[in-house]
Order: sequence, then C-alpha cells, then structure tokens
Amino acid sequence: MKICVLGAGVIGLTTAWCLTEAGHDVIIVDRHASTAKDASAANGGQLSYAFVAPLASPATLKKLPSLLLSPDSPMRIRAGLDPALISWGARFLLACRPAAVRETIAAQLALAALSRSELARLTQSLMLSFGLRTAGKLVVFRSRNEFDVARRAITTKAGEDGQQVLTPAECLALEPALRLDAHEFAGGIFTASEQVGDCAAFCAGLTFRLRQQRNVEWVLGTEVAGPVRSGGRLVAVDTGKGHVQADHFVLCMGAASGAFAKACGFYLPIYPLKGYSITLSPAPAARLLRHSVTDMERKLVLAPLARDGRTAIRVAGIADLESDTTIDAGRVEVLRRASTELLGIDAAGDIEPWCGLRPMTPDSRPIIGWSPLDGLFINSGHGMLGWTLACGSARLTADLIGCKPSVTATGAFALRRAA
Repeated sequence: MKICVLGAGVIGLTTAWCLTEAGHDVIIVDRHASTAKDASAANGGQLSYAFVAPLASPATLKKLPSLLLSPDSPMRIRAGLDPALISWGARFLLACRPAAVRETIAAQLALAALSRSELARLTQSLMLSFGLRTAGKLVVFRSRNEFDVARRAITTKAGEDGQQVLTPAECLALEPALRLDAHEFAGGIFTASEQVGDCAAFCAGLTFRLRQQRNVEWVLGTEVAGPVRSGGRLVAVDTGKGHVQADHFVLCMGAASGAFAKACGFYLPIYPLKGYSITLSPAPAARLLRHSVTDMERKLVLAPLARDGRTAIRVAGIADLESDTTIDAGRVEVLRRASTELLGIDAAGDIEPWCGLRPMTPDSRPIIGWSPLDGLFINSGHGMLGWTLACGSARLTADLIGCKPSVTATGAFALRRAA
C-alpha cells in the first residue's frame, strides 16, 4: 500500500521505517524543512522503560492547587477559558482515579518493553549512533508520602534489571555528582537497566537511512491545510504543494494532531504540554553525572548525553498547559537554578535553551489505532514518554495496519478508551 505519514518527529520517523520494512510505499509530510524540529529536538534524553507513572494520579490531584498557584511550579496553566482545555481537564480528573492509574501503568510498561527491544533491533541493524547507553536512572523523592507510594508500587525484584529502594545516603553514594544534603529528601528508587540517548541524533540517523530507501517520498517544508474526503474516506491531504494522495494516512503530528482530527470531524483528546530544556557543557574538572536523575518533586530530569566525544548534561522539565512556543526566560531560569542547586554547575553562560509542545492525553497513554474517519490511523499523544515509546508504537502501528497479531494489548491505546 501507499501510506502517508503526517509528521516527521521521532514518532513519525520510526513509524515510517516500520512501514517501509513491511513493504509499503511511504510518503512523509512535515511542515518543517528538516526532521525532528518540534518535541523531538531537545527532550530530556531519558529512555524510561520501568518508570512510566502517568501525570494524572491521586498525588498530582492532591497537589494541583499548589502546583498551579506557585510561580516556580513545574506546572502552569495560562489564564483564560479554553474550551479544549476544559474538556481535556475533565478527562484528566477522571484519569487520576487509582484504578485508571493502574491500567495506564500496566499498558505503558508493556509498550515500553516492546519499544526497548525494537530500539535495540533498529540500532543494531541500521548501525545508528546516538549515544545510547545503559546509565541507570535514579528518581529522588522529597516527599515522604510520595516516596512511600512509589515503594509500594514496585513489583520487580531487586537486581540487575529490577528497581532498588535507596536511602538518601545510598542515593548520594550512588550518584556523587548530586549536591543534595541527605535531610533534603526522603529517598530514591534506582533502576539499573534504564537508558539515555540523544533523540535528535537518533532521528538524524534514521532520516539518513530513510533517504536511502527507494520506497520513501519526502514532502517537507509543507503545511498540512486539511483533509480531503471522498465517500466518507480520507483519500488525500491538502498541502501548500497540492494534494498528497495515499491508501492510508498515519497521524503523527504531535501537539497539532488535535487540530487535524477536528478538521476530520472527530475529537482527539490531545492537549499541548509545553516543556523546556537546557543543554550544558560542564567544565573539564567538574564531577560528571553518572546516571540519569529525576527530581520527582520538581518534575525535572537530568541526563548525561554523549556529544562530540564529550559528556553534556540535559536538564529538562516544566509542564505548562499552553500552545505558545515562545521561550519564557523565567522558565529557563528554573532549569538554570536547578542545575546549580542539584549539580553545582554554573549555568550562567553557555547553555542551549529550548522549548517544545508535548502531545498529552488526559491519562498519559498514547492513542494508537484507527480513527473514526476511514483511512486515517492515529499514532499520537505520547506526552512526556515519546522518546521512550516511539519504537514500540511504530511497531504496533505497522502491525495493526498490516492486520498482524501483536504481543501488546492494543485496546489499551485505542481512541475509544479515551472518549
């Protein structure tokens, strides 16, 4: 079949590759002149396969008033009544129920496991180089209550691939680069098998491989104006370069997916969650970060990334429910201060600030499956786990389009579960 992939971020590119492997002819359409220019450009760098807790949870619900009122809060909502946000927010509140959280975690863990194996396969078979490393991930908890909840949620056995519960002193012994005092936090959970990697470098390598394929066509630097329907079926998309026709279409447009779905006549519960990152180059004498670290209270991640033969530090976080892509200097300052307080890095000078819109569903689960419009498949809404779940989502998409059985339960990601 001829399949058009709408979007050339990490979700769109991995989807395109899996479809080419299945023998389909693929057209990749994106509004940017090059690939991975939106949320894939400078994300947190963590490949978090074991720690997939959703944003919606009883703990988040309890802290929501303080999160939204504090100027330095990791979450913020722009003033004003947005009907789309109100609708999304009502679903978010329902997703905070304990049963819903358990369902999401189980589904995300299964998809993450598939994604890890698919990423390993692609990395080896395509000889991709993007600083992939099993660095391990340390999640530190400042709240005793949140720490206790996280400890009770651990189901794997401690060991090489399991999660280990650590005291504050053990956390600091494991990661000497942290500048925290033991009394500042309740403890941590360490997962030795978690990985880090540069998503932008991965996308660049995959783009290079896709350009070598004879069954791939590119339509970049082109806005998608809307759908073209015939007989209740999507038969083409209208772009600045004319109509692009295909047998099927896959929606991988990230935060813009909701607007395209609306033009197609149905509601897609995806809302933009604006995130920030800064990339630091530590001084040669600085104590290097060994593992990736998540500060659960501040919703910040710190990851060591290999760049040009040296280790850079990616500090990322913030969850602002807004669609503006302008960099807010105050939010960058939050990350800048965190790099000083947590790692002792003077980030007053040479940093690379970035912001992007994460496509967030109310329950944090991506939507992977056929849409109400015949001919349109959805692979979008990965939120803060897009880099982690990309390869698994792509495999699931290719299998479903090809009517092949999948090892992952597909109903957990269907649109109807989020309706």
